[in-house]
Amino acid sequence: PGIAHPLDLAHPTSPPAPPSTSLMAMRTRTRGGGSGRDGPYSRGEGGGGRGDAELPDFIERISRGNNLTKIGANTNPRDTAQLIAAQARMPVECPCLMAVGPSSCNQATKAICIARTYLKLSEDVDIAFQPEFIHLDGSDSSGLSMPIVKKARRELAADAAAVQNTQSLKVASSTDAKMLAGSIANAARQFQRVEMVAIGAGSVNQAVKGIAIGRQYIEQEGIDLTCRPEFVDVDNDDGAQTTAIKLLVLSEQC
Repeated sequence: PGIAHPLDLAHPTSPPAPPSTSLMAMRTRTRGGGSGRDGPYSRGEGGGGRGDAELPDFIERISRGNNLTKIGANTNPRDTAQLIAAQARMPVECPCLMAVGPSSCNQATKAICIARTYLKLSEDVDIAFQPEFIHLDGSDSSGLSMPIVKKARRELAADAAAVQNTQSLKVASSTDAKMLAGSIANAARQFQRVEMVAIGAGSVNQAVKGIAIGRQYIEQEGIDLTCRPEFVDVDNDDGAQTTAIKLLVLSEQC
């Protein structure tokens, strides 16, 4: 079973600054969805085409300074992915996702994967997220805040030098998040990439928690972490393939 995150690691997230009220007057069009691949991690292909759905609601919401999207265990990741992609295409900040529990964290991560698929089909912009812990009001529990940031799209090198500079890790639901965070932090200090592969909600949750704790370990060293998740196929012991989530963790100076 996965570990419970200690409350002493949690810290509040500063809310984003409200954007200009001129956003209230903006009317936008977003690119629609479409049926994607079935399975535990549906890829969501087909979300790059133009649609006619106007979204004055999120423009008005952002103009009021509310850019938080709460994710539940039953949240449809495609719906959230369309919102993320729509905001990524606009001159506004991407939403900050909030997840409590492994299932919610898994749905949030899947939504970011699908949104990246939508954007890859038609845009130069890419997205990443930077998880951190938050205290829940009126509770002794903590949750995960997953702010999404825009990044320039670039193809990552796949040559021998890049592979040698990448640390590959498999994450299970029983993985110790603190030990995982230590490995991530040590790699970040050497500006190495970390690729984590996780299958299932518990594993994805531990991987995201590991990144959040790793960010705390190195926050006083002028280094930060971003994560770009995507779907991958992995081979099972019986030769069949399963769709997993690969979390690429990159270090950057701040």
